[in-house]
Amino acid sequence: MALSLRLRAVLELARGCEILADIGTDHGFLPIEACSMEICEKAIACDINKGPLAVAKANIRAAGLSHRIETRLGDGLKPLCEKEADCIVISGMGGMRIWNILHTEPGKARFAKKLVLGPQHNVPELRKNLHGMGFEILTEKLVYEDSRFYVILVTTYTGEIKSWTEQEYFLGKYLRDSEDFMPYLRYHRSQIDGYIGSLKHPSSLQLAELRLSWIDELLM
Repeated sequence: MALSLRLRAVLELARGCEILADIGTDHGFLPIEACSMEICEKAIACDINKGPLAVAKANIRAAGLSHRIETRLGDGLKPLCEKEADCIVISGMGGMRIWNILHTEPGKARFAKKLVLGPQHNVPELRKNLHGMGFEILTEKLVYEDSRFYVILVTTYTGEIKSWTEQEYFLGKYLRDSEDFMPYLRYHRSQIDGYIGSLKHPSSLQLAELRLSWIDELLM
């Protein structure tokens, strides 16, 4: 099976764990590849929907990995036992949805040595909320796929409340060395240009203009 560039980047960042939990596994492709590539010893594929999980189970069986990958039905981290997965992957959801999943079962999120998170949007809000929960953002990676940029975060629980600047929450703190950082800035600028004219609330307009100024300063 051919994983997307985004999911391959997620796998590389998850490397080195013992038990990987894939939350919102859909058809199970990520845990199958994780076990096949020896990124983890075992995996737990979780999904809230019965249909995709049944497909995942069939795909796992076809790959000959039923002894290493277990499927579980349920919402977010609820299917996991306490202190079970040392790496949790949540990808392909909005940033606030990811945060709600972690916030609902904080003990399970804190136990994992690392969380690999691939938010589709609301990345600044996710960064800030992770810090508010006592998680440290260890690194981030940019992936360009299907005409858009994705940010993948690796975080771990320390209990220490970190604080970044608003600019760092918006653009990240570890992306500037990426060869894609300048195209990422231009992508962000294009996105803001596309919606700034429709903003009615003064605070929203002010924030958009501030973000444009940060981008323009870095593009100079």
